[in-house]
Amino acid sequence: MAVGNAVDDFTGRNSIDIGEGRTLNLYKAKDVSITITRADGSTVILRNFQDGDMVTPQKTNNKVDAMSDPQASAAASVTYDAMGTIQTTVQQGSPTNNLLSELYNTDEVFGFHIAYGDEKTGGDHCMIQKAPDAPFGKSVPTRAWTAQVFDYKYDGDANA
Repeated sequence: MAVGNAVDDFTGRNSIDIGEGRTLNLYKAKDVSITITRADGSTVILRNFQDGDMVTPQKTNNKVDAMSDPQASAAASVTYDAMGTIQTTVQQGSPTNNLLSELYNTDEVFGFHIAYGDEKTGGDHCMIQKAPDAPFGKSVPTRAWTAQVFDYKYDGDANA
């Protein structure tokens, strides 16, 4: 394997050339950065997720709302809406669950950002939407937290 093409050298910002004009894109979950910036400026890296998806950011409303009449005349409105949500499911009893519980109980406004390679999403002004359901059973309990993002931004090419 050529220098710079090792799996550990892959950062999510590039592809590995596998010849004949083909490239290999690798995803490494360990390189996803999921952070909360507290009101005091301190930054916390989130850990201890469920088995499966770690975090799901989502834009709440469409950027463009369109319509057409029966004769195919179209019209559209750019909404400039900046609402979004970020959902993360973590292990009950983990430091991340404790942090999210504290943010919820204190009504703190915080930053919540996700980054991987060139892709970045999140917002600087977020609040926990509601307390999670709290099941207990045979398996490791998890807690699904949803943060409301008031200034949601998505950039799939942040470092280009």
